Amino acid sequence: MKSDGPLHLDEQKVRKHLQIEKLIPAMEKALIDFSAGKVTQPVRSVITVDPPGGFFGMMPALTPDGLGIKIVTFYATNAERGLPTHMATIFLVDPETGAPLAVMDGRLITEMRTAAVSAAATKLLASSSAKVLAILGSGVQARSHVEALRLVRNFEEIRVWSPTRKHAERFAKEIDAKAMPAEDAVRDADVVVTATNSKTSVLEGSWLKPGCHVNAVGACRPNWRELDDDA
Repeated sequence: MKSDGPLHLDEQKVRKHLQIEKLIPAMEKALIDFSAGKVTQPVRSVITVDPPGGFFGMMPALTPDGLGIKIVTFYATNAERGLPTHMATIFLVDPETGAPLAVMDGRLITEMRTAAVSAAATKLLASSSAKVLAILGSGVQARSHVEALRLVRNFEEIRVWSPTRKHAERFAKEIDAKAMPAEDAVRDADVVVTATNSKTSVLEGSWLKPGCHVNAVGACRPNWRELDDDA
């Protein structure tokens, strides 16, 4: 191993080298390893920062070929400041020696990795003939999910809903989709993604058609909720 210290990758370098096409099969392998009991992944440790109502989370993991931790912050009020609501740093070490290997900006990695996991699940679980995708949310996760899911299914129609109408319309225009009410977006959809920071359900099970595949990714805190009991 080189002795000149860990590799440092800012978001620009991560964006240059990380490719969603290669990340999806990597996430498939990670899920297989986890299911096989080959991964040590403790429950995340979270410190609430209140005020201003944010949180600081620490997520370590050990895999057959890697050891590291992601440190992530979430501040909803950052949107009003023109800052990312989520920011993260990933620190990797050599699992054999503990020597530092890399310090990487984790915001983009988190954005892409989350979508890649959903794409891996959609590839294996959704109908092979899925044509309609519904996205509930209009933030970075919504955008990354559209990019990733388009790689595993040939969607003919994408529908968008967001709690803020103008955000939904802007996002829909960006991805050549249709903005509409949540129920209308979900009805008859083959695949649904919920990517919000809602504390109350935005998706009702009664809207889902039989066989619909749902990727629920937004509710990462105990007091957040995106799906009702039926969903």
